[in-house]
Amino acid sequence: MEITSTQSTRFTPKFFGKGSTYFGIIALNVILTVVTLGLYYPWAVAAYRKYIWNETQMKGSRFVFHGTGREIFKGFIIAYFILIGFYVSLMFSSQYEWGFIPLLVFYFLIIALLPFAIFGAWKYRLSRTSWRGIFFQFDGRFPEFFKLFLKHGFFTLITFGIYAPWMRVKLQKYLFSHTKLGNLELDFNGQGGDLFAINLVGILLSYLTLFLYFPVYLKDRFNFTIDHTTVSDGELKKHLKSTLSGGEAWKVIMGNFLLLIFTLGLAFPWTFIRTMRMYFRNLQIPEDFDFEQLEQSTSQYKDATGDQMSDMLDFDFGF
Repeated sequence: MEITSTQSTRFTPKFFGKGSTYFGIIALNVILTVVTLGLYYPWAVAAYRKYIWNETQMKGSRFVFHGTGREIFKGFIIAYFILIGFYVSLMFSSQYEWGFIPLLVFYFLIIALLPFAIFGAWKYRLSRTSWRGIFFQFDGRFPEFFKLFLKHGFFTLITFGIYAPWMRVKLQKYLFSHTKLGNLELDFNGQGGDLFAINLVGILLSYLTLFLYFPVYLKDRFNFTIDHTTVSDGELKKHLKSTLSGGEAWKVIMGNFLLLIFTLGLAFPWTFIRTMRMYFRNLQIPEDFDFEQLEQSTSQYKDATGDQMSDMLDFDFGF
């Protein structure tokens, strides 16, 4: 029988990244990517993730990203040729009177790639991440996710985007509920109506205040995700908790904005690290589970095609 409780002792994961170190990694990888005419990009992605993952610590142990540039390169090539094929066919078809038909097909295919990109990227990144030698596992099935995406995507389309928060919550719940670390399982119980209200108030007040309210809006989005995420071992279910306040979010995010403006973007590594530290120091995880007795997941997934597709489509989970 599963028992849910709100009373719990909690611990906070730590993030040790440094802006100067991250700047050096970015600078080196940008140079190598430019010199190789972009071919080094997959190895750059692997380097960024290895650094960020390894600087994140939970209960005294660091996370490890096991993905390699070679794996990501394979996915990069496949995703690249898929998108190039779409653009080439569109270019040739535009020379004919009936070119609008391939244009519609082109945009339909781009939209159809989104669930593949989301699903593939989530599964790849999780399955290549470990903690204390225990790999994360994602046991979702793409046909299920695709049907879910089409159903709620249709509702979003016919409501001119109004339904988008409900769609996001449904997809988020599916991804989270199929995510495991050993015998610990995640879940998400946020409601679309709550996210709709957060978006409505946040976007409206951000415009009315010339975006001075925007950091508070980001805080509300972060708290919504964290506070509605649960961890379960099959018997006990506990909520994660966020302690991020509007004041802290405003101070960090507006400070980042000023740093980027005055350095013409060169301060990005420092602003990224500042943001990561803010999120981690305000994330609280229940102590109630036996983290010393996690069972090793057996599945391995090394196809990075969806991962690279999400990068090319500039898709960010934003969870």
